[in-house]
Amino acid sequence: MRTLYLHAGHGKTGSSFVQSALALSTDFLAQSGITYPDLTNSFQDARAGRITSGNVHTNIKPLIAYARDAHEQAPEGHALLFSHEMLFGYLLQKDAPRLLGEIQQAGFDVRVLCFIRDPMEHAVSLYQQTVKRSGNTNSLVDSLESYAQPRRVLRVMETMQELGISIQVSNYSRHRRALLAVIENFLSIPRDSLKKPDFGVVNRSLTAGELALQSAFNRFYGKGSHRLISDPLCNDLPDIKSEFPALREAQLATFLKRMRGLVLPINARLPENEHYHVPRASDAISRFRDPDDPKLLSFSHDQLEVIARELSNYMRALEEKAKT
Repeated sequence: MRTLYLHAGHGKTGSSFVQSALALSTDFLAQSGITYPDLTNSFQDARAGRITSGNVHTNIKPLIAYARDAHEQAPEGHALLFSHEMLFGYLLQKDAPRLLGEIQQAGFDVRVLCFIRDPMEHAVSLYQQTVKRSGNTNSLVDSLESYAQPRRVLRVMETMQELGISIQVSNYSRHRRALLAVIENFLSIPRDSLKKPDFGVVNRSLTAGELALQSAFNRFYGKGSHRLISDPLCNDLPDIKSEFPALREAQLATFLKRMRGLVLPINARLPENEHYHVPRASDAISRFRDPDDPKLLSFSHDQLEVIARELSNYMRALEEKAKT
């Protein structure tokens, strides 16, 4: 059987950074008997630190098709490695047992790595991501009310157990400064063997001002507006420190109370050092911006330069198109 490693996210747990490191380390991985194939033509962007989505896209074709393609390309005896945060959603599908069963029957020994993240910071980061890239126009409070990621993690863990598939669950909130060590342990390769990207943060979250601006463009322009606002800001200014959005303590307390119930069955399955942590609202509220702060929405000179450049280029392109 050929081993198939799946780094399955989930979202907002450093997947873009990991994929940059993997793309930079393909030669070492090959020497270690692991093929990480560029099946989506994304490695050039990944190596440059730009936002990518990994080396398989299961919304384009089934995972079994990628596995067969990679099997034909890989040297005899090599394990295969796929990374895409949307693989988590793939494992959540109702027919996931059938889809994964096909892969097992085709001769693959499937092993899954899933990062989780403490609910409060994950919910905020996920909200920012959906505003930043998916056209979300809802408020943070609305997003907190519907957040239920721990329940989804439990479903994936239960499905993998039913199929006899090995799954490693690691808490990004504990390992964010040593993500590659977790990957190396998962792949059974030496510590510090993966090449760490020279750049820092990949796919950073937004500042309060950037978030408000992107949300407004989502309302008035539509989903594709991230190409004009958040993408250039995050790609060109990756080291700007992101911010938690504005929230009131009572709203945070309601969310955290609900999370304490959701994480209990997952924590019961995990080693203590990987447990979800849910803080008290009084301790955590200082991380959020004050909704009444008159300086809540602000932009640096560099941010304004990027925004003005992108909008100007876009308007020039429209003018040129109109002329033709």
